[in-house]
Parts: sequence; structure tokens; C-alpha cells
Amino acid sequence: MNLKFLLAAVLTAFGQTWLAQAGGMERIGHTTLTPLHTNPSDKGMYAAVIDPTNGYAYFVGNYLFKLDLTGNLPVQVGPSLYIGQFIQGAIDPPAGYLYLARNTLNRYALGTGTNAVTAAGSLTLTNGSAAEIVIDDADPNPANHYGYVVCTVSGSPARVAKIALSTFTELGSVTLGAGQTNFLFAGAADAQKGYAYFVGAPGAPAAIPYVVKIKFTPGNNPPVFIGAANLDSVGAFIDGGCIDTVHGYGYYGTYDSDTNVPSKVYKVKLGDGDALPTPVGSISLHAGEGRLSAAVVDPGHGYVYFANDNNYPGGLYQLALNGTNLPIEIAYLQLQGGPETPPPNGITTNNVTTNADGILPFGEVFFRSAVFDPVRGYAYLGQDSQPNQVVKIKLAQDTPIITSAARLPGGAFQFGVPFTPGVGGTALAATNPALPLTNWDALGPLTEVAPGQFQFTDPQAATSPQRFYRFRSP
Repeated sequence: MNLKFLLAAVLTAFGQTWLAQAGGMERIGHTTLTPLHTNPSDKGMYAAVIDPTNGYAYFVGNYLFKLDLTGNLPVQVGPSLYIGQFIQGAIDPPAGYLYLARNTLNRYALGTGTNAVTAAGSLTLTNGSAAEIVIDDADPNPANHYGYVVCTVSGSPARVAKIALSTFTELGSVTLGAGQTNFLFAGAADAQKGYAYFVGAPGAPAAIPYVVKIKFTPGNNPPVFIGAANLDSVGAFIDGGCIDTVHGYGYYGTYDSDTNVPSKVYKVKLGDGDALPTPVGSISLHAGEGRLSAAVVDPGHGYVYFANDNNYPGGLYQLALNGTNLPIEIAYLQLQGGPETPPPNGITTNNVTTNADGILPFGEVFFRSAVFDPVRGYAYLGQDSQPNQVVKIKLAQDTPIITSAARLPGGAFQFGVPFTPGVGGTALAATNPALPLTNWDALGPLTEVAPGQFQFTDPQAATSPQRFYRFRSP
């Protein structure tokens, strides 16, 4: 395993601490998808799914695109397929299919290797209008894979229908609770633990956002509605979101009509077994940091990322997962601008070019979808433009920042850092940060004081006028 370091310099003589800033996000570039479609237009890019093992991603606006991710920039595979606007979907690579939900449940064959995607049928559900789908693919046999589809029913609570994907047939269903009617974004599955999480995105300003938990079931048994938890006591519209299946938390971002209204990021404990989700709370970003619209999580390095919409140019926020505590905003990566003066943030305009070079007037903006490739360490952001573009971002590879540090009575120094539960690492110290790593002293292991929260206390700091620390894992 590679060594990962966190550096903090401690001026113990003055009781001051400098905490290293995490970073490492890097824009690699973008791929312009071709051709430019005008009727119907290239619009949306609201949905995206990824097959990291085979190195392909699928982005969906009015058109479905297959992209090869194994090179420096994504490469479009075959022609695009006109399918109409979709907002959410799920992928089953072992079976070779992609599923998109909008009124009906639509299936597409992925195409092996460099073969293009093709339509493979649709299913009209008896339980209502299909809005979102997640897949239970925990069984290695694709014949035992099932889809769980949120179906909206006019004037009634939504239902979750179960689909046998091998036969593409509808099985049983379960009805959700009163008022749980509107689902658009951020449905996610924890297939290994056997649950799905759907986020209510109420349209009314006073509507309270909520997370619904559904239990997967074997065979023809209908799904089980575990319950729901409110994310807030005031109204909010959830757009972007994702779940961290390693540590058991969900992260959801708000989308306001005004980009100057700071977005909130909610953190929810998903709950072990049949336990209900439990809100941890929320943080507010800074003024001007609004309209969070797509998210990915990298549990191994301890970060969640949110892209934005209607900011000129667009960008990506990096937040530390921070163990059992609320996330911490770490950094912002502003992406490439365009040649024209943009309107004020929050004002929607058309980002259209007919130039052969594909340079858009307002640059990289209007991010509506995102996927994370854990095999290669990159995120890909789908851009609502004409022609569509997909932006490649190298995600941070460093460890999270120190989140607490203090001189204790008697002069010992104590610091805390969030990291992968059960993993931790070793504290190193030196009097000069420029010394080679082999000259740093190994002080001992960090103590996991709570799941994902590690702490180290150095009594030798009491006699050191200046001391520097590194965190090494493993």
C-alpha cells in the first residue's frame, strides 16, 4: 500500500499550530461529445453511470453516450443514441445492461468492448410512473439481480416496485409513507448490506427533504419499507447526493434558485441493519457557494465532492468526510472559463457553440451529473451544453487534514484526524520538515477514539521548542 502523509507544523514555544491544507484536485481537461445535435438539442446530461472495472462511463442527456475512460481523456465510443431526457439510472455490468427510469423503465445493452450501446426494450410498470432505479447486484450471478424502482402515483404516496432484471418483469411492490411523493435525484444502493436510499426532493419551498430506506429481499418477495427520516426542519430542495457505503453515511446538497444563497450539505447516518437513517446535521457553505447539483464520494481517501450549476465558470467543492462528525469544506476547484462575459451567477443562459474547436462561450459550467472511477482515481462531470462536454478531474490523493489540535496542561500536544475506520496509522515527528522521511521519528500508532476519528498525544512536545508531525498509513 502506498504511504499517505498528513503534515502539521507545531510551534510549541508560542502555542501555535499550522494545519496542513488538503488539496490535490486537478482539472485534466474535457471531451466534447459529437456531433452537435440541434433537433432535438444536446441538453441535460442529468444522468451518468460508470463501469470502472471495464473502463466505461455512460452519460445521458437527450442522447446516450458511451465513453472509454482508459486514456488521458474520455473517448466517445460509437455514435450517440437519441433516447430523450432522463434524470437518473443504474448499471448492471455483469448482465450487460443500463437502466433508465422515466415513466417507463428503459433498458439498454452496454455493448461489449468498443461496441456501441443499443436499445433493449422498455417496461411499463403497474405501480405507477417510474422515477428512479437502483440495482441489487450483490449476488455474483446476474440471474439473481433485481431492480428497485420508485414509482410516483398521482395524489398518493410513491411506491417502490421490484423488477426481476433477468426476465425484465415486475414483481411485488411496497407503498411509502404519507407525503413521500417526489423523487428525482440521488437514489443509491448499498447492495452488499441490502438496502436502498431514495431522497425526497420536494418542490414546494416549505417542503421538508427526507431520506427513505428500503430493504432488499430475495427472490419474488416484495421490498420492505423500513422508514424515512427528515433531513431538516425547514424546506429545502435536494439535487446532488451520494452515499458512502464503507462508513455508512449519506451526503446531500441543496439547490437554491439564487447561487448567492449558501448551499447546505446534509450528513445522514444510514443505520445498521433495519435501523432508520439518522440525520447527523448539516453545514452551510460560504456566500456564493450555491446550487449543488451532482456528487461523488471517495471513501478510501475520505472526501465527498459536489459540483455546481449556474456558477461561471463551474467548479467542484471538496469536503472531508470527518468520521462521525459533520463534513468539513476543504477546497474548491474552479474550472475553465469561456471567451464571453457570462451573466451574473444564478442566471441560466445557453452555452452553445457551432465552432469546430468546441470552445463554449461560458466554458465549463452547468454541471448536472458526475461519476467516480475508484480504479483510476478520477471523477467525470457531465456538462449541460451544446455540444455536451464531460470534464475529467483528478481527485485528491492525500489524507484528510488535522481537524483538532491543542496544547494540553503540562505541555503535551494532541491532534486528531479523520481516517478510514479500523485503519489508522502512525505519528511521525521531526524538528525540521525538510529532513528525509528516514530521519523522522516514529512516535507510535494513533488511537481510534470513535469510528473514523483518530487521535495522538505527544508528551515530548513539552520539551521541544519546535516540532513537526506526519501521519503515515498504514
